[in-house]
Amino acid sequence: MKLSVSTWSAHEQLLSGALSKLDFVKLLNKHGITGMEVVEFDFADSSFESMKELCELGKEYGVDITCMSLEHDLCQYTEEDRQADVDKVFAWMETAKKLNVKTVRVFTGWLKECVPYYIQMDWVYEGMKKIVKKAEELDLDLVLENHDDVCFGAEEIIDLIGEMDTTHMYTCPDVFNYKMYTPDRKPIVSEWSYQEIEKLLPYAKNAHMKISKGIDGNTRDLYVDVARMRKMFEQYHYDGPVALEFMWPLLDKDEDAVAELENAMEVLKYQLGD
Repeated sequence: MKLSVSTWSAHEQLLSGALSKLDFVKLLNKHGITGMEVVEFDFADSSFESMKELCELGKEYGVDITCMSLEHDLCQYTEEDRQADVDKVFAWMETAKKLNVKTVRVFTGWLKECVPYYIQMDWVYEGMKKIVKKAEELDLDLVLENHDDVCFGAEEIIDLIGEMDTTHMYTCPDVFNYKMYTPDRKPIVSEWSYQEIEKLLPYAKNAHMKISKGIDGNTRDLYVDVARMRKMFEQYHYDGPVALEFMWPLLDKDEDAVAELENAMEVLKYQLGD
């Protein structure tokens, strides 16, 4: 497996400029991480020129882009807005192609009020068919994350991929996205979470590992059983990128976000490194 770190792990620092693109790449290099997943909304400037600069900095420090990811929503209320979302994905795919990055992470959509679920599923299928066609034209691979709440279940995702009838669409499993919460809003990654994610692993070409807090000398995460995930990766012969998405929104106000990110990288290395 190739260890990677999503730019979302330092979202606030990158967006504000507290961390430059160079700072981020050097931080990964410091911890021996050789991949990064790039998310467009982590940067004030996500133009091709800016992303090309990030790509070149990565190459200088031995950090390749493993996936190009973006925030988008195929369940906009109007046809015009849904097409605008598809066009946004197209533009990011073009950037990936120019940077010679093979993989693009995509989403489905967020549930909208006053619209039946089956109609919103139709919107997802309609938009994804257009995106798949573009991926085939550009010879890119799409990896669909179990993320948004329309077409969120593992079986729904598998059915969607089957209906797309393409060799250019895969999954991006993220077990933490199947979390539940205790009454006091503490996340629980349950047995059901692992069962759902196992269904997606045979179709995976990219994977995420959300780490919230390094514990026991940065050998384990507070919520996700990373060792169990490694066994599941091995069981399904998954050997692609595994990108850390550090859960900075769960930090206490007095915690150092960059230091905690570094701890999370060490957890990733300890559990998934060779």
